[in-house]
Amino acid sequence: MIDSYIPTPANPGRILIVDDLVGNLKVHERELRNQPFSLTLAQSGAEALEVCSRLVFEGILMDVSLPGMDGIEACRQIRQCRLNASTPLIFISAVRIGEDWVKEGIDSGGIDYLVKPYVFSELLVKLRMMVRLSRQRDAALAGERNRALLEVAGGTAHELAQPLSSAQILLDRFIKSPTPPTPADLQDLHDCLESTTKVLHQIQNLHTYITKPYASGRILDLALSSQKPYQSPITDPADQE
Repeated sequence: MIDSYIPTPANPGRILIVDDLVGNLKVHERELRNQPFSLTLAQSGAEALEVCSRLVFEGILMDVSLPGMDGIEACRQIRQCRLNASTPLIFISAVRIGEDWVKEGIDSGGIDYLVKPYVFSELLVKLRMMVRLSRQRDAALAGERNRALLEVAGGTAHELAQPLSSAQILLDRFIKSPTPPTPADLQDLHDCLESTTKVLHQIQNLHTYITKPYASGRILDLALSSQKPYQSPITDPADQE
């Protein structure tokens, strides 16, 4: 079975490498020339922040020792960038840093350290790992979005089905009847259309996302999700998972 998360020549991993030494960047570029990665190079924390504000990466290799803003501070600020807030980041260090530095780097949002000198196979493993993590996360988020869309669609269809069905039955009866509809008939039709309008108003005023059990799954609870101001209800235990 093909692993769809690993980088390939047809779908290379998007990697940002940050190092203040041009020579080091050239080495990385040369080492990875024939590997399935699309590289972006930056020489400072500020430059890394700039590219992270406009490009999405699947992995970031960040030198710890940078002039001005060091790599750990750059990582903290990258975590504030919408496009790369969750992008896996691995620090590079030329020395074996102490436990406090490791903790600070992980606390800032890094996931690992790569200490120079490293073997090329180790670098490749780290880069592939970051790309794989990014793609697995994106796939999980896409699955959650699809699930939410299905729940919203199910909720709206469920709420609209009854008044629309009743209105259709009334209209069919009016059309087939030889006598005109009575005021009571018209009031029934008015009530059905008013219910439909109420549901459409709830859809337009969704403020939160609450689901309820329906059949073998769950659907959006329009009534609770459109409350304003929203009052936290006692929900089904499945909503608390």
